[in-house]
Amino acid sequence: MKTANEVRLQGLDGLRAISILLVLAAHLLPLGPKVLRFNETAGAMGMSLFFALSGFLITSGLIRNPRVGEFLIRRFARILPLVYAYTFVVLLIFSFNPRALLWTDLFIVNYLTDYLSTGWTEHLWSLCVEMQFYIAIAVVVLIGGKRALWLTWLACLAVTLVRIQADAYIAIETHLRVDEILSGACVATVFRKDLIFNRVAMLMTISAALWAITSWPLAGPMQYFRPYATALLLFVTMQYVAINKNTFLASRPMQYIATISYALYVLHPATAHGWMNEGNPAIKYLVKRPISFALTFLLAHFSTFHWERRWQEAAKRWIKRRRSEPDETAIASSTS
Repeated sequence: MKTANEVRLQGLDGLRAISILLVLAAHLLPLGPKVLRFNETAGAMGMSLFFALSGFLITSGLIRNPRVGEFLIRRFARILPLVYAYTFVVLLIFSFNPRALLWTDLFIVNYLTDYLSTGWTEHLWSLCVEMQFYIAIAVVVLIGGKRALWLTWLACLAVTLVRIQADAYIAIETHLRVDEILSGACVATVFRKDLIFNRVAMLMTISAALWAITSWPLAGPMQYFRPYATALLLFVTMQYVAINKNTFLASRPMQYIATISYALYVLHPATAHGWMNEGNPAIKYLVKRPISFALTFLLAHFSTFHWERRWQEAAKRWIKRRRSEPDETAIASSTS
């Protein structure tokens, strides 16, 4: 029988699956009359959930294991192999733009937006936000230890205040977007595995509605509260899946989509580029888009299990060897 914690983690996989499906739908499908801006809403919902999940998982991991070196190795092994391979192909082979490759692979192109390659790499701004967050939180833990992670609360509020001052309902620059990651980090600092409360289904419904409303471009200033609505949804969902162990969020299909979600995100623009993005609406969305989705999932599966996994396993072996070195040194000293 699954423990409550195992179910909660699988529920997080369900949320990750929802986040990537929302992003794919926002980028690849028409979601309603343009005047209602549902595509932008779905994109904001998906990214805010992705960011909050990332903040929660990263911070939870650092609370359990505040070894900064190991944290960075795991993160780099997770992010770099695929994005470097992808950008090499699309920015040097499919379109020759070495400068865009440089700034994209240094993860600062969300500030140098002239080098965001339309149709190929413009979505990679989010990885810049992620990587800059990783570096910042690693420095915080390196200096102040895991207790310094409580600073995420102050940082989250500070970023939101900067957004309000800048009239930035939504942005790609880290200092105007990272509160979505920090909100998940805040949840990690207060979350308890044994916490269960009543009427969780109603709370989940309310939090999901707030998440959707604060992601809608026509909601105006309510969008400033998107990070907090998303964090509330994350917090409540973990309680919901602990109580409802057979929820679809913890199902195998959702776990699979979550597993390949990073590759889906990185690769999906390439399958709907150029000729695949041309034609009348019937041809474009009824014929070509199903092919794009199929190719995206096929490539993501291959990347996840045959390319990315090799690097992640190598990182695990490096960490294991690094941890064993002090023991071997101690044994050698005691026998000399």
